[in-house]
Amino acid sequence: MNLKSTFLALSLAALAPLGLAQNPSAPVPAPLPRPGEPAQPMEKRADLSGRVTAVAPDGKSLTLSMPARPSPDGQPPAPDARGQQATVNLTDHTQLLFFGVGDGQAIPTPGMMAMVWLDDTAKDTAARVRFMKREGEDRPDVQGRVLAVSPDGRTVTVETRGEGSDRPVGKIDLHLANYTQALYYGVDRGGAKPTPDYLVVAWLEKGSRDTPARIRFMKNDPRDQAPQPPR
Repeated sequence: MNLKSTFLALSLAALAPLGLAQNPSAPVPAPLPRPGEPAQPMEKRADLSGRVTAVAPDGKSLTLSMPARPSPDGQPPAPDARGQQATVNLTDHTQLLFFGVGDGQAIPTPGMMAMVWLDDTAKDTAARVRFMKREGEDRPDVQGRVLAVSPDGRTVTVETRGEGSDRPVGKIDLHLANYTQALYYGVDRGGAKPTPDYLVVAWLEKGSRDTPARIRFMKNDPRDQAPQPPR
């Protein structure tokens, strides 16, 4: 899977909570594999999914609004059926991942879609939460891996990859302007900032060779890799 496909798939993955709300028994896709890695098996479906409607001032809990569930016989909910709300506690051990967030926005926020896996020992507490925003993308001008970031965070050196290839073909310095729209995928809490080894795709400003109008970063973390089969 090349970088373009990876980011397009991430955008489509943001629709998962809506599908789960209509079909709670559907399995959840596993985190997308890095380029060149084997696909991971389906993971346990989320216990809760919906839109974040409130976050506690101390950030220790959030409230989800979930659409009405289908009837036991599989029929869709009635048009006037009310959805449910659930309040979930967050702890220092809760794993939070963010998809499609802007600079400094990797924090739980009302309006985000969220998928929640509950702690087996405390059913009102989240073991992990995946927060998402949605968007569609066209073909990027630059794709590759971040090699270095300037001290002010405004210049990003990218090891570029060719279209449809994961092999390095060169380097480019991308200069982030005040108007550059940056979004982050699969980053940890506080990780929404240009960082070495993040994967990146960028769409350049019209007429520019090094200033992106839009740029997308994705955490490239070996801890997220699928376990290798025994030899």
